[in-house]
Amino acid sequence: MLDGSDKQSEKVRVLANALEKLRTHGGLTADRLRADRTGVSAPLLSLAATRRYANVHELDLPDAAVALVRDCVREDLYASQQIVADAVLALGVLGQHLTSAGIEVHITRALYNLALGRRRETLLDHWHPLHAALAVSPVAAPSDRYLRGTTELAVLRELAYQLTRRDMYSVGAKNVASTDPVPAANQPSPGRVVVIGGAVMDATFRTKHLPAPETSTQALGFSLSPGGKGLTQAVAAARLGLRTSLIAAVANDRFGDQIVEYLEKEHVDTSLLKRVADAETPFTGVFQQQLGDSIAVNWRNEKQIHLDFADVAQHRDELLDYDALLMTFEVPRDTLEDTLAMIHDGTRARPVVIVTPGQPYSDDEVSADTLAQIDYLVAHAWELEPFARQDAPFDPDSVARTLLAYGVKTLCLLVPGGCNAYSRPMRDVLQIAAPPAIYKESSVARDAFCAALAAQLIDTESKFSEDVGRWAAAAMSCAASDFPRRNSLPTRRRIDDLLEGIQQ
Repeated sequence: MLDGSDKQSEKVRVLANALEKLRTHGGLTADRLRADRTGVSAPLLSLAATRRYANVHELDLPDAAVALVRDCVREDLYASQQIVADAVLALGVLGQHLTSAGIEVHITRALYNLALGRRRETLLDHWHPLHAALAVSPVAAPSDRYLRGTTELAVLRELAYQLTRRDMYSVGAKNVASTDPVPAANQPSPGRVVVIGGAVMDATFRTKHLPAPETSTQALGFSLSPGGKGLTQAVAAARLGLRTSLIAAVANDRFGDQIVEYLEKEHVDTSLLKRVADAETPFTGVFQQQLGDSIAVNWRNEKQIHLDFADVAQHRDELLDYDALLMTFEVPRDTLEDTLAMIHDGTRARPVVIVTPGQPYSDDEVSADTLAQIDYLVAHAWELEPFARQDAPFDPDSVARTLLAYGVKTLCLLVPGGCNAYSRPMRDVLQIAAPPAIYKESSVARDAFCAALAAQLIDTESKFSEDVGRWAAAAMSCAASDFPRRNSLPTRRRIDDLLEGIQQ
């Protein structure tokens, strides 16, 4: 990890020196980096964080380097630091905000002029109005000499330090591979997976922080895309080369059409979907902070969109031919219980059953008979609260052991930094470390874990081991570390590269 002394490290000094040289003339641009024949840009282009950004966003290195610096100025610098770095490097990060706040357009243009001297002159002439536009209190305006010789150098050193921090925490970046096409670059597993769960639209706002009551805040980004745990697990399995089908209720409106198109693009079989006429697609509002923390508000539209047991039972014979069945608590509790009972009727070999208890049922607990029909329960600690005794303090470890006593074969309890695996017969808890990620959690990380667990169980003929858990945990880390990408679900190659890089 980096501490205060690392701000004076050789790596930071070299990178700061490169930024000092790149501030001249037209500033930091991708075209300038491409045309560089002197090696000035090498410290920036060779950053692991730059390579990771290029891989995640499918950019070439010069474009990725500029975008990375812009993100770092926007997210990691504050007040005068942000204004100075934006101007001297001619990044244009604050341009739209300044104009919206009342700074005249000709001033904004001059702030990003091709000539560094003109940018400095504009910065000093409008020092106080620029700070006021960002609602920050400025220090006294520096002199031109002090700006050139002290302020700029200190700001660029801080920027270099922040870039180095990102470099340190870029999971797998030093051995990053190009994103594989799907499914051609994967060697498809013979395994077949069916997922029964939800398919919705996600409206995702990316923000620095959540606003206090009766206030608002600016979003850093917005996206509207297909989501839901069932849909995401199906896509995650398909990206691992598994032949995957999804059973879900999908409205027959324009958003429902987008969901189906997305699934087909991701090579998920949509023939088992239930299309509901004259219904509106459910939505989830997601508020996602910069390091992956998120909260969500679900509108399930359960009166119109629900998956009954009859919708599943009509595919009984086909379901029994799958190698793995993934289910989520997005379907009604009766549908979950009746489906698992049908799978366990004993007349034929059955698929391995992996269940995700999110969101926990609020109306009732899952029956003991159903718990005994779950091979793998993949849960966060807070999702176990409905299974805890009401007259005792909540203890996830105690609840985990109770679930095993009820008949759950293996509980994968996702914890910060990995997974604790509880298995029958109960012995010591298997603590599986996940490769570290700069981002704490992403909304799809658990879905990536479930799909990877299914893939490994198919490959190992349903034999759980520490290696199986480690591979699934690595898939979770990949999804978390790549979460800025619209589809951060990993391929087999991405997971293998991450594990190989850690072992070296």
